[in-house]
Amino acid sequence: MTVKPATLVSAALPKRAATSHKTHFLERWSFVSVAVMMIATSIAGFVPAILNPGPRRGPISPLAAIHGIIFFAWLLLFLIQSLLIQSGRVVWHRRLGVATACVLALMVPLGYQTTIAMVRRGYDLSGDQLVGLPGNNLSLDAQTASAFNLIALVWFTLLAVIGLCFRRRPAIHKRLMLLATIQLMTASVAHLLGHAGALKPGPIIGSFSPFLLAAVARDWLVDKRVHPLTAALAVISVALLPVEAGLIGPSAPWHRLLSWLAGSA
Repeated sequence: MTVKPATLVSAALPKRAATSHKTHFLERWSFVSVAVMMIATSIAGFVPAILNPGPRRGPISPLAAIHGIIFFAWLLLFLIQSLLIQSGRVVWHRRLGVATACVLALMVPLGYQTTIAMVRRGYDLSGDQLVGLPGNNLSLDAQTASAFNLIALVWFTLLAVIGLCFRRRPAIHKRLMLLATIQLMTASVAHLLGHAGALKPGPIIGSFSPFLLAAVARDWLVDKRVHPLTAALAVISVALLPVEAGLIGPSAPWHRLLSWLAGSA
């Protein structure tokens, strides 16, 4: 039997302790960091036109204002919930889950009605999504653009509802809620790119992907592997965008469906 020298054992202990401390730090702050990143992106996407409404294609509608407030409330709730878990206040996290469910119940019909109203208007209800393009020329008509909105809304709702159902299984719950919230970033990214005159599928995918990469990186750094749920949802989320842009949005059946929804709603 070989006995390790005491000096080697003692030298290994600090390294193990440092690794454990780093992993614990990432576990505690990873979700908070992503939440802050999402809020910052939303502010960058929407606030410029609030501070300087001159270049808007049209005035912001009351429906769009309410929609924006409720969706931003979700992002704030996600940040608060992440902070509660980070500080070990699980009981308060569960209590606040009731408010989360209530906000979710408001977001779904608001998101749908806002999209249908956008189709009727011919461009986004905030009027600022394409202000960076020369002459404010439309690169995407409202019916095509609505594919991103409605599919993201369905995807978000599905993941969030399942996430709430799995609230007693933290490993699944936290990943579903994170990936659900990331779906909301397509709108923020679209408005941010609209101000830069780069509202095209390529830049949208490129700007949206870092949020998914952050979820994947968190798993890899903390758990030393990517959870199958994170990997599957990240791949599906990225794969959906070109399908929406190239197949669903421009298709005649989709345009007929949206025309019918806009006319019958």
